[in-house]
Amino acid sequence: MKFINAFLVAGLLAIGAPAHAQDVKVAGIDHVGITVPDLRQAEEFFSGTFGCVPVTHIGPFPVATSLSPDRKQTVAPRATSRSLAMLRCGTGSNIELFAYKDSTGSTLIPNNEDLGQSHIAFYTDDVKAGAAKLKAKGLQIIGEPITMPSGDTAGETWVHFLSPWGSEMELVGYPNGKGYEKTAKVKLWSAKHPAD
Repeated sequence: MKFINAFLVAGLLAIGAPAHAQDVKVAGIDHVGITVPDLRQAEEFFSGTFGCVPVTHIGPFPVATSLSPDRKQTVAPRATSRSLAMLRCGTGSNIELFAYKDSTGSTLIPNNEDLGQSHIAFYTDDVKAGAAKLKAKGLQIIGEPITMPSGDTAGETWVHFLSPWGSEMELVGYPNGKGYEKTAKVKLWSAKHPAD
């Protein structure tokens, strides 16, 4: 049976069909959530730097208790309350900010290779100019902008930077498209053409 399933998957991939059935019909990514040390600081950073607009706010409200991983005992909350804000950022996904009061959780920023680590990438047609503006605002730019010369991401320029609280984020741009677009049947979502 495993051989038959592997054969079917290989066959579907060869003809460009999805490798598995879609269990949940989705229209796209609604939001990306991140925890920040200071809600107001994060809102000001995203709105002042990228033009994101704070839309909704809820909280503070108590943090609920939860079950331990073995589901045998209740785990006490590691913070007294949390507040949330939802921001609209251009034509892309929304950003949800979480801030906790009196948290006993880790304050270490995870490394890129740590499980669960993620980053937000902001699209701009001019990554080099964007990086210069971030640097002028006092943000740390990690390396120099890199333009991919070949392969699937040919034409893409990117650079990573640190937010004011130390989370790694990215500027990315591909004003003339990416290499893979010349032959791909399915194209990645793009801020330049969000309806495609």
